[in-house]
Amino acid sequence: MSLPSVEDARAWIGARSARAIALRIAAAVAVLALAGGLAFYAYFGVFAHHAPEEVRESVRANENVTVTEDYGGFVVSDADPEVERLGVVFYPGGRVAPDAYLPTAARLAERANVTVVVPKMRANLAVFSIGRADAVLAGEGNVSRWVVGGHSLGGAMACRYAGSHPDAVDGLLLVGAYCDQPVRGLPALTVVGTRDSVLDREQFADSRANLPADATVERIEGMNHSQAGSYGGQRGDRSARIGTDDAHRRVATAVTQWLCDEFDHCGVGRDGSARDALSPSATLR
Repeated sequence: MSLPSVEDARAWIGARSARAIALRIAAAVAVLALAGGLAFYAYFGVFAHHAPEEVRESVRANENVTVTEDYGGFVVSDADPEVERLGVVFYPGGRVAPDAYLPTAARLAERANVTVVVPKMRANLAVFSIGRADAVLAGEGNVSRWVVGGHSLGGAMACRYAGSHPDAVDGLLLVGAYCDQPVRGLPALTVVGTRDSVLDREQFADSRANLPADATVERIEGMNHSQAGSYGGQRGDRSARIGTDDAHRRVATAVTQWLCDEFDHCGVGRDGSARDALSPSATLR
């Protein structure tokens, strides 16, 4: 048996060294990927924007609405005994949890007599859950007509869902959002606050052609971006000039009027009087 040559020994050592280096690099990449994934999950999941506890409890205590947990988020309905046939699926904005929209959902459910579903998005980013409305539309058998919409990133993804499901969606609702793809053949409402500086105004204007030509745009005087929900502000936003509760009321009023005009679904108060309404062309003040 002959001994290996010096060259063979050097090649063997070199191969072992290269393999060890490759393994170390692979291990380092895996550790960095894991750390990045954990940081991503923590930022968008654990530290997402939530409504304050007292806000959540005040909505649950409201005897005029029923609040149940489903679809990872919430289903909010008017508490009257009639079965609601019109529903709204509302996609949360990026890094915003569903509970942040409970106050607005409750006002809308009560005023417009609709079922409002705010589902959970994967990692609180609607871009990962564009098809989330599928489960809602299939799961709420009593609702026969659906408006799909959302806030900010959630609104953009709702546009994509509406565009790819024309037979399932009856209307589109955007709050502080714009469509990055064309949507045709259905009523659409866009609500935007005049103090919203998170919304890209140039993109908002440029993308107007992606909405149906007869889409309604409502501008709420003094409202900023985060007041679509209740989560205490957002980086890059301007300070609001109205209170958050007032902003929620005005959003609900605008949507209620739109549902009345476009769907002939005019809510009636418990005393038999018509709910709040406004001119479709008015700026909410």
